[in-house]
Amino acid sequence: MFPIKPTSFWARRRVTGANEPRYAGRLPSLSRILTLPARERVAWGRELGRRFRDEVRIAEGEGVGIDAWQFDELVAELSGSQGRAWREFTRGTLHGLNFGRPELGDGPRVGFVWASRVGLRIARLNTDAELRAFWRALASAAFGLVGEEYVRFSGNPEDAAQGAAAEQRELARRGTIRKELAADYLAGMTPGWHLAPGLGGNVHHWPRAEVNRWRAKYVDERARIGVAGFGAYHFRFENSSEQVMRDTLSGLARGL
Repeated sequence: MFPIKPTSFWARRRVTGANEPRYAGRLPSLSRILTLPARERVAWGRELGRRFRDEVRIAEGEGVGIDAWQFDELVAELSGSQGRAWREFTRGTLHGLNFGRPELGDGPRVGFVWASRVGLRIARLNTDAELRAFWRALASAAFGLVGEEYVRFSGNPEDAAQGAAAEQRELARRGTIRKELAADYLAGMTPGWHLAPGLGGNVHHWPRAEVNRWRAKYVDERARIGVAGFGAYHFRFENSSEQVMRDTLSGLARGL
């Protein structure tokens, strides 16, 4: 899973023999990237995405089996005051992750793109050349678009499922590419036992059986509305026990 925000990938390339040596060193700071000309912003994003593909290539060369990459995430900032700059940087990153470095033998390779619900509000925007380029890059890279439906386990689960489907419905009402993304949309949930800001979950401290019943009704309703699948995020801390993992995956499997 590869993050858009700064990590060790920003420090340097881990490969030799790649093109465009001027991008081999440290990425500019995130605040600096957001002020660069669009062409440079996209180029640095593409380099970051290629570094992610480098990691995949290196790992597979060492015998590690990798089924797919995951991208974390379409951030809330995509729909904020600096949305265009964020989208250009993200577009470049998705392109680099998808196509990698042809000079090192890479070709197109799609994966799972996680998306915050606030970030997906860009589906409501009227398209211009910049947004069309963003949607094309996203659709080309994404095997599945995973909406982060980190709902609170509270109230009527069917109503919660209807509310969480809003961004998917917005995509489905728009142009051809966005409709295709809506068809490839997966509902992303958390197990619910680790309570943290933004993760929703078992906020009423229900017993295990009640959590499983609520999740089952939510999943049934989301499946009825229509999704390409379900995803689970954050098997850590209280979410990491074998029982919680079994309950979560069994609950999501009922919707497939």
